[in-house]
Amino acid sequence: MATYFENNITDTARWHTALLQRMTQEITEIRPALLSGETYKLLNGLRGFRHFFRHAYGAKIEYEQLKINLDKAVNLLPSLATDIERFIQKLEGEGKV
Repeated sequence: MATYFENNITDTARWHTALLQRMTQEITEIRPALLSGETYKLLNGLRGFRHFFRHAYGAKIEYEQLKINLDKAVNLLPSLATDIERFIQKLEGEGKV
């Protein structure tokens, strides 16, 4: 959605972080915010775990750490679904869909 509504993110080293942050911001007369603070927090936590997991070659992952991230993933779905529905409704209300 960021690519459709605005310019691409050019900082390739931190593009996941930048994309998440950008999707929490409303851009007046362009698009509403896509992500709520709650959804951002869950996605950003999972992003951090993914980064650790990808770069922690041979590191042991504790069960509790894995469980915390599994809970985040389970809680993410309804929060994200609500955010997407709200986003679409705002776009429709503004005549952008």
